[in-house]
Amino acid sequence: MKRLGSVGLMLGLLTLGGSFGCADEKAEKAKEHRIKGTNFLADKNYAEAVKELDESLKIDPTQEKVWEKKAFALMQAGQTDEAAQAALKLVDFAKTPQDKAEAYRNVAAMYAKNGPLEKAEQYFQECLKINPKDTDALSWIAEVHSQRGGARSMSAPAIPSELDLALKTYDQVIALNPDSANTYLNKRIVMFKYIEHEKALQQAAEQEAVEAATPPKPEKGKKAVVDPQAAERVAAAKASAAAHAKRIEELTAQANEATKQFGEATKRAKAAQASNK
Repeated sequence: MKRLGSVGLMLGLLTLGGSFGCADEKAEKAKEHRIKGTNFLADKNYAEAVKELDESLKIDPTQEKVWEKKAFALMQAGQTDEAAQAALKLVDFAKTPQDKAEAYRNVAAMYAKNGPLEKAEQYFQECLKINPKDTDALSWIAEVHSQRGGARSMSAPAIPSELDLALKTYDQVIALNPDSANTYLNKRIVMFKYIEHEKALQQAAEQEAVEAATPPKPEKGKKAVVDPQAAERVAAAKASAAAHAKRIEELTAQANEATKQFGEATKRAKAAQASNK
């Protein structure tokens, strides 16, 4: 009986040894693919890097750094959606709310760079769910609205509703951090786009007033046709032009104030740097 017990113990040890051997083999295989993937990444062969890193993750999906490398390789290969999915895996590894927010922020930044902007906003909003006072996320959301509103392009048409949201969000950032000099600059860019838009509307209204006040030339041998609503049209067009002029004046004053605040924030930043030396 003792002998049988010894044999059983031996078999148990053999079984345990076999399990460790299998685990070691998997770990080595995962490492092998990981190293190959890292080497391909260094050579900027992103397609092959993704293949090898993916094989490593199939064997061991708990490799946080490998998910990071895969996301980077996919991003460099121009596969934004796939890169975002890989980067989202890092949310599972987050140890603190800040780490989780950082993971979402990285995904949002991918879409902010390559689009669509709706996706960028979606993941920046995830950051704000974790911390409503996240000024980085708020700044990015303001930038998304700024781009949608046409503020970052000379030729893009202005979309007032998006420009309004951009200004509102920049004001939230300033309320949380009045020393953020760049926020004043970005806000000013939005205002300048808005001013251009209002100027175009003012000019269009003024032209409409001129046209309404000028009756069309009659055809030869016919009497001029009098528009009974011409006076009303002229008055409406002039009122519209005046409203746009007032809005331009308000926005210009706000832009000047943003310029002033930028200068003061810059001075405070320099003073803070000097005191820290």
